[in-house]
Amino acid sequence: MTLKISQDSNVEGLCKLTIEDDMTIYSINEIKSAISHEIELYQKFELDLRGVEEIDTAGIQLILALRRELISKSKELKISAVSDVVTKLFKSYSINSLFNLGDNV
Repeated sequence: MTLKISQDSNVEGLCKLTIEDDMTIYSINEIKSAISHEIELYQKFELDLRGVEEIDTAGIQLILALRRELISKSKELKISAVSDVVTKLFKSYSINSLFNLGDNV
């Protein structure tokens, strides 16, 4: 699992999360644990999924759970980029609109 966590120096309170590997049932607990440590530290989160090579239902569930938790804490989540495999699964689950990705993503 490769998860990069960085703070955007241009935007106060923004945490950039970049996942550059699989988001499957085999790696999801490690990703979840790493992200959980950051939730209280930032107000806005930007998720970059362009490096995700494989994603399954567990990966989708993690993204949806992260979105739900951040909304409950009045925080923001934006997905800035997605790979082709993520796009395909988002379309299969019809969740593009939850992240303002549109139909062309």
